[in-house]
Amino acid sequence: MSSFVCGLLMFGGLRFRDLVPFYVSVWRCRGFVPPLEVSFKPTLRCNLRCVMCPQRAISDGERGASVRFELSTGRYFALIDELVRMGVRRVHIVGGGEPLLRGDILELMWKIKYCGLGGILTTNGVLLDESKMRGLIDMGWDLVSFSVDAPYADAYDAIRGVPGSFERVFSNMKRLSQLRLELGRVKPVIQIGCVVMKSNYMFVEEMVELARRVGADIVNFNMCWSEDSSLLIGGEDLPEFFSHLNAAFKMALKYSIRVNVGEILLFWGRKNTDTICFRPWLSPDIWHNGDVTPCCFSREVMGNVRNRSFREVWDGEKFNNLRKFFLEGKFPDFCRNCNWSELLSYTVPLGRWLSAPKKLIRLPKFRQRRPPVSEGVVGQPILH
Repeated sequence: MSSFVCGLLMFGGLRFRDLVPFYVSVWRCRGFVPPLEVSFKPTLRCNLRCVMCPQRAISDGERGASVRFELSTGRYFALIDELVRMGVRRVHIVGGGEPLLRGDILELMWKIKYCGLGGILTTNGVLLDESKMRGLIDMGWDLVSFSVDAPYADAYDAIRGVPGSFERVFSNMKRLSQLRLELGRVKPVIQIGCVVMKSNYMFVEEMVELARRVGADIVNFNMCWSEDSSLLIGGEDLPEFFSHLNAAFKMALKYSIRVNVGEILLFWGRKNTDTICFRPWLSPDIWHNGDVTPCCFSREVMGNVRNRSFREVWDGEKFNNLRKFFLEGKFPDFCRNCNWSELLSYTVPLGRWLSAPKKLIRLPKFRQRRPPVSEGVVGQPILH
């Protein structure tokens, strides 16, 4: 099964969205399909205090104490081996907290690449020194996403909560780009991830200019989703915001930088009621303590991999019951705060596929595969 899945995934550089009908239909017919991507959240510790972060509810004492419950290096190695056997394609190392605070993080990343998996790192970038940069380049790490929410120091520091951080992040992004060029490498692809909110939506085109200045390849805008309504873009802000998005798109075309303006506009688009979310089939999260959740918006624990295999959790009763609820349109409470349901899921007419006869559905016809990165084209946009 896993070799069959891997063979199909290797063909044509398929995207998450293209693979949805295949993954769901295989699960319906055979009762099991491996996830396409697994997110590791290896620590709750963080060196910044971002205004929009849900982890602000965790005290510094609780963050420090969480170190005792972090999975060991050996357990992560065993998990990575298991993911390879299952047919998982990619590992995304993300917060929780700041991944670079783990002393063994480069060891985990080397293991991921040694096993042939794709690798994404999301980091605030403050701790990315030159030795780590060289390690990323040497191992052929695929993508580093820097979380940067403003193009100027004062605005950035107001959002990220630690004065003086912007200069270090700017310098580290630029140095990684320069080092990649000096060594004649195209990886890692450099992405800037910007959480868009009321205090920074007017900077979106300047974020593209920032990407040009530091040598980044992609700018990925994510909508802020917070219980603090003062952070959110209001209806009165939309005309100005859309104008800035239009300018950002034109600037990105000029500089050949990839930007996800179309996805952001879909956030306010008309919803397709013939759709459900696909995350329970494709991309679970494994937290620092081994808890497995179905997505980044959920803290509903499906099981724990500290003393159980990941497959036992992924193919367990609780996870499969959740998938059945999704097929029936019965969504858990944690789905209410999800922006992916509007931003991404509603562009995928899953309902049509799920109501089809119970047989393997053919993969859609794909466009000709794009040239590889070495020919000057950055890979497909990355989902979070």
